[in-house]
Amino acid sequence: MALRNSDPLPRAVAWGAVIVSSALPTIIWHESGHARSFWPALIQCALLIIAAIAVLPFPRLRVLTRFLFALAALRLGWYLVAPWLEATDFVRSSLQSANWGERLLIDRTVALAGALLMSLTLLGSGISRSDLFLRWGDLAAPAHPIPFLWPRKPIPWTVFGPVLLVVFGIALPLFLYFTVHPDFRAGARILHFAPWILGIAALNAANEEFQFRNVLLAHLRNIVTPGEAALLTAVLFGLGHYYGQPSGPIGVLMAGFAGWIWAKSMIETRGSAWAFLIHMVQDIVIFSFLAVGAAK
Repeated sequence: MALRNSDPLPRAVAWGAVIVSSALPTIIWHESGHARSFWPALIQCALLIIAAIAVLPFPRLRVLTRFLFALAALRLGWYLVAPWLEATDFVRSSLQSANWGERLLIDRTVALAGALLMSLTLLGSGISRSDLFLRWGDLAAPAHPIPFLWPRKPIPWTVFGPVLLVVFGIALPLFLYFTVHPDFRAGARILHFAPWILGIAALNAANEEFQFRNVLLAHLRNIVTPGEAALLTAVLFGLGHYYGQPSGPIGVLMAGFAGWIWAKSMIETRGSAWAFLIHMVQDIVIFSFLAVGAAK
C-alpha cells in the first residue's frame, strides 16, 4: 500500500470527512436530548455527496472523490437504507414470527445494503483484489512494533494473532458482563442458538470488515500513509459503536482499538484472514452474551 500523494490538503479533508461521516453528529444529537431521527444521517450523506462532486474540478483534491462517495454510501447503508428495510411490512412481519436467531440474522442481513452501495464506488476505479486485501494474505508476516504497547520488535502474526485472541477474549467478556448483565442460568440458549451465532458472526465480521476496512483502505491508498489510513478507519469504526456492542465511551475505545489492529493486520499481511478471524471470534462472544441477555 505505497503512498503516492503526500499533499497535506487531501489528508486534512480526509480527516474532516471521516468526522463528518462518523456517528459523532448522531451521538451529539441524541445526547443533547433530541429524539432519534434520520435527519443527521441524511444531512451527512448530502454533505459528503456534495463534497465528492465539489472536489472534482481541483486536481489536488480529485483523489478524494471515491473515498467521499464511499463514506456517503457507508452512512446511507447503515443509517438510512437498513432502517428503512427494517420498517417495511415484509421485514416487520418476519420479525414478529421469528425466534431470537432469526431476528439477529435479519438485523445483520439488512446491514449488507451498505456493502452493495460501497461496492459501486469500486466500479471503474482500477482497484484490484490485492488493493482491497480480499485474500488470505501472508498469515506469518511480521507484525510491526507498537511504540506504546507490545510487541517492541517485529514478531510473526502467527504469534501476535493468537495473543490478540486471548487478550480480547478476556477484555470483551468482562466488559459485556457489566453492560449486558447476562443471565447465565439461561446458558442453554447459547447451545441452542449456536449454529445461528456462528453463522451470523461470520456474516457480520465479513460485512463489517469489507465496509469499514477493505473498501476504505483501498480508497485511501493514494491519500495517506498506511498507518494513517488504519487510524482513520479505526476512528470511524470506534465511534460507530457508541450505541452498539461494545457500547458507550469505553466501547468506542475498545472498538476503535480493535478496528486499528484489524486494519494493521490487513496492511501487514496483505490480506484479511487475521482481521476476519479475530473479528468473528469477538462477534461470537458478543452474540453469545446477547443470547443470554435476551433471556431475561
